[in-house]
Amino acid sequence: MTATMLQLQFTKETLPDSVCNDFQNLNKFNEQQFTRLIEILFSFLLEPKETNRLLQQLSEFAGDHGMSAGPLKNLMKSVLLIPHGALKKNLTAEQVNEDLLTLGLSEDKAAHFLQQWTVHYPMLSRLAVGQTLMVNRLIDMEWKFGVTVGTSELQKVGNIFLQLKLVIRNGNSTENVYMELTLPQFYNFLHEMERAKASMDCFS
Repeated sequence: MTATMLQLQFTKETLPDSVCNDFQNLNKFNEQQFTRLIEILFSFLLEPKETNRLLQQLSEFAGDHGMSAGPLKNLMKSVLLIPHGALKKNLTAEQVNEDLLTLGLSEDKAAHFLQQWTVHYPMLSRLAVGQTLMVNRLIDMEWKFGVTVGTSELQKVGNIFLQLKLVIRNGNSTENVYMELTLPQFYNFLHEMERAKASMDCFS
């Protein structure tokens, strides 16, 4: 099946077939190589300004494994589409996993990607919202609390979570940005917002 025929949740756009091929090529990496690539990927996602470091790490990886750096960089561009799209659309871990499998990634590699995604998601989500608020004006915010009543992970039952809906001005229109945070993540987020407000007050 070509990428143009796939039903994906992180994007509604038609993807070039090369993206699907890149995800299938990921299956050719052994466990150690794949783990290192995902490590490089999330390191960049957490510090997106470090483009030069990303390119340097990919060049070193290519050199260490007798590969050409060009195709490896293109492969990384394809893989980055998933986290960027998932954050924009506020996808669940299950939806991310479905998209990875749909694109042809093997189950064990998708599971490793998902493990890293789950670990880093709170920080990535805050970075995404922070970036959104930096370039757009916040118009309104709604929130509601909930309690987890059913999950495959027993220890998470009864956990309190918070759903945030941010309404931002994007040019001449408004856009809704959604977040779901656990209670500790919410307090952390609130602390970051208070720090940001204090910094802004110093300059006003």
